[in-house]
Amino acid sequence: MTRVQNEGGPPHDWLLQAVDIEDSCRSLSVGGLASDLGMLVSGSSNVQPVFGRLIEFARRKQGLTIERLAERADIDLEAIVEIETQDRVVPEVRTVYQLAQVLKLPPGRLMEVAGLATPKPEVSRAALRFAARSEPTNQLSRDEREALEEFVKVLAESSDGV
Repeated sequence: MTRVQNEGGPPHDWLLQAVDIEDSCRSLSVGGLASDLGMLVSGSSNVQPVFGRLIEFARRKQGLTIERLAERADIDLEAIVEIETQDRVVPEVRTVYQLAQVLKLPPGRLMEVAGLATPKPEVSRAALRFAARSEPTNQLSRDEREALEEFVKVLAESSDGV
């Protein structure tokens, strides 16, 4: 393979690793071409909604702030905040690759969870288990508990005649 000078574009090593990732993922395109052309549909994956939570947990496990992760991964701070706080964000291929490197996650599998590749069944099952177990378990506030009790009471009363 001839080494090409790639001024202003993604690093050459990143492109070579993206080729390896693409080899196992049908819907990826080296350098994010499919993403750039709008060929990737937001939310097309049933595992994609857990992507942000996975990134947040992996970041927190390493003791990184969002700012520090953005700096280490060479990603805009806004992009990481969006990933962690919005369910259906489809990030750029480069963003997922950079996050995988910093958070020590397998890039190909992370592409699947991000909605950039069709997830294998085992990834879908694992994502479902992760989603079920990673929901916050904070205690309800007094107001939330009262609102819930009132709502359940209405549901119970209205179901008596059915």
